[in-house]
Amino acid sequence: MPRLLYITLFAALTLTAQAQKPQDTPVSQMEKLDRGLIAFPTTSGNCFVSWRLLGTDNEYTTFELLKNGKSLKKDIYQNTALSVPGTKNDVFQIVTVQNGVEVDTTAEVTPWATAYLALKLNRPEKVDGKAYFPNDMSVGDVDGDGQYELFVKWDPENSKDNANSGASNPVVIDCYRLDGTQLWRVNLGINIRAGAHYTQFMVYDFNGDGRAEMICKTAPGSKDGEGQYVSYAATDNTIRSTSNTVDLRNGDGRILKGAEYLTVFDGLTGKAIHTIWYNPNRAGKFNQVSEHPEKSFWNDNYGNRADRHLACVAYLDGPDKNPSAVMVRGYYTRAYLWAVDFDGEQLHHKWLHASINNNATELYDANWNKTTKAYTTNTCGLGSHHTMFGNGNHNLSVGDVDGDGCDEIIWGSAALDNDGTLLYSVGYGHGDAIHLADLDPDRPGYEVFDVHEEGVGPYGCDVHDARTGEVLFSRTADRDTGRGLAADYDSRYRGCEFTYATQASSWSINGKTIHSSNPGMNFRIFWDGDAQEELFNDIQISKWKEGEISIMGLGFGRNSLSAFGRPASCNSTKATPCLTADLFGDWREELILWSLTDSCTINIYSSAYSTRYRVPTLMHDHLYRMGVAWQNVAYNQPPHLGYYLPDYIESFQGISTTGIHHATLNEDDCDDAWYTLQGIRLQQKPTQPGIYINHSRKIRIR
Repeated sequence: MPRLLYITLFAALTLTAQAQKPQDTPVSQMEKLDRGLIAFPTTSGNCFVSWRLLGTDNEYTTFELLKNGKSLKKDIYQNTALSVPGTKNDVFQIVTVQNGVEVDTTAEVTPWATAYLALKLNRPEKVDGKAYFPNDMSVGDVDGDGQYELFVKWDPENSKDNANSGASNPVVIDCYRLDGTQLWRVNLGINIRAGAHYTQFMVYDFNGDGRAEMICKTAPGSKDGEGQYVSYAATDNTIRSTSNTVDLRNGDGRILKGAEYLTVFDGLTGKAIHTIWYNPNRAGKFNQVSEHPEKSFWNDNYGNRADRHLACVAYLDGPDKNPSAVMVRGYYTRAYLWAVDFDGEQLHHKWLHASINNNATELYDANWNKTTKAYTTNTCGLGSHHTMFGNGNHNLSVGDVDGDGCDEIIWGSAALDNDGTLLYSVGYGHGDAIHLADLDPDRPGYEVFDVHEEGVGPYGCDVHDARTGEVLFSRTADRDTGRGLAADYDSRYRGCEFTYATQASSWSINGKTIHSSNPGMNFRIFWDGDAQEELFNDIQISKWKEGEISIMGLGFGRNSLSAFGRPASCNSTKATPCLTADLFGDWREELILWSLTDSCTINIYSSAYSTRYRVPTLMHDHLYRMGVAWQNVAYNQPPHLGYYLPDYIESFQGISTTGIHHATLNEDDCDDAWYTLQGIRLQQKPTQPGIYINHSRKIRIR
């Protein structure tokens, strides 16, 4: 009996030559993730089911949705989320099909109990009557199963900004599975002060074994996830013999003397694997104990500038090598950036950059050999900041901005090359917020949007080329510009738009005023399913459309998050989320906030808005994934994609569902029969399911 082949004809779109795309990220930098299948109730009788398209999937990957083991929908191509009939008693699975062959089937998942995932955490006990609250978070796959675990930093009620005196309770970091199971707890002890600028915890697979580790600054008295002092994991005898009962706090609650360490923790157990000296110490020395130096060194003598820390993950040697952790000390004046590698057993010094003043840098190589360079210019042509000295932000970003395959570190108003040398200095000085992305898709490469706390410009903001530091345009303000946001939130204008504090207006990326109001300055998020970004401020997601703001909910029912689990933001007036990231489900991002209901529950919100678009998980975009890693640092900033999503959707989507044609042809039909199908001429007769391409069209055989 003749076999029948079912043919679907799709219109193909053209590719814009300059458009960056998800496939620009090397496969070696894509974590091995599962399909991230989730389901949750929406309206009566319906479930929203969502899963991942991976960056490693080919263009013709399709899916089949199973409900209770039976096929509910086949040949799903255009998106990876559906609203379907379902109850809490149903189970769902996704079957992945590539070139007509089933390649994997997920485990069964049951719908969440509510429209968001509420996880009750193990809240640390009060210390001296002071409570703990969920604060900054990160994610990593600690056991290699393709699912992320959650890393939670608990913020004690008496945490302090560096500018303020007073003792704080210890910093506590937990790790949880997505079902709420606690894996471990690390207590950094009394000799690590609590606050936004002290503990930057980097979570990533640093040694390439498929399992994430955590690296952060520690001190005498810090305990790992097994209750052991981290000093016991040192190979340096001086560290091993340091007292773990010493209290290094002074009368103001500050820690201005004593040992400082860097520790790598096993992601699954929390066990300290290796501990080394933290470099540089507060006196600018290496591999030794120190006391805070005289005021002339940092321009203060109470630790405000010396204890301003940042951190990031960066592929400094290219995509085929393991990434490094880069630990940062100082940015108001002196700037130190220290690259460290982890080989699975020990941490190793890679290089250390020191911008010791406005005109001089020192670079220490892997053997601590020093090279000194002098600089006398910057790219803005103003002020005296010619190195990284004084040019740092309360945040940073990471990406390959010069196209050499290696990551650079965007410091704010300066940038560091992958080998630790100065890439450029813009020179506008210290700032509060930074955004690195393809802000202007009609220019090659990335751009940086930066706001200024220092009045070199004076104040205001600038957009500069991420590779060269060339200032593309700037705007001024009359006082400290504490916040600013760049995001593509207005579909009327190509590229990103931006706003910043002290100003009421909004601008296009080319500096054109587009509206006389400011829609928000905190975070951006992909939420409602179109190609534009939404705005997140405090506990509110809002949609900006032609100058008007509308408040958004989960995608059904009430248009507000406040109705779901009493959410709360973090970090006082900064009002940031615990985390935004594409944790599971389709390409829209998840939002994590803690709950006022009991102050020990976190709510994970996922969008239930429909979307027409098929986009690989954002976590397989390198720039975005590095942004999730550094998101918890100091004044949290949102991650950005390394490509311009509207261009990808419009020009690299590959196959569009517009103009679908169907035909049934007999396997024994002569070749001429194929030429009559809508006038499309194939180069050969199809013999099996798959995608067949002629010069202008793609024909899919089902």
